[in-house]
Amino acid sequence: MTSLSPIRLNNSQRGSALILTIFVLIVVGFIALMATKNQQKMSTHVVTSIMGTRTNMAAQSGTQIEISRFYMEKTGSCFVAGNPPSVYTFSGDGLSQCEAQVKCKPIGTLDSGRKVYSLTSTATCKFGTTTLQRIIEVGIRSDD
Repeated sequence: MTSLSPIRLNNSQRGSALILTIFVLIVVGFIALMATKNQQKMSTHVVTSIMGTRTNMAAQSGTQIEISRFYMEKTGSCFVAGNPPSVYTFSGDGLSQCEAQVKCKPIGTLDSGRKVYSLTSTATCKFGTTTLQRIIEVGIRSDD
């Protein structure tokens, strides 16, 4: 039977396993770093998307309040001389830290005699150091 003898390495092959191990560690570390940065970007994107949705909802809410005041109460910025903007500061869980400023601008009169207005709602929400703004514009006409 033949005996197994230890494998003899050339002098040029000594230390190559160490170099290969260091290379693999560097590559794996780089991949982990890129994955972490990608995760942070995705997290920031999701948070900004949610904040943008809240800001958009604040702008829509301001517009809906002003439309309701226009048709139901015959009040609001369209009925005040000089058409100053109406400012709504929201509180509570959903739209806290948000404010909507709604401006009414007369556009003209239809052939039927009804007046047409443009409502522009500009919402601003502050989240820490980030401030987002959304603008919504709608047209309304008088009942009479």
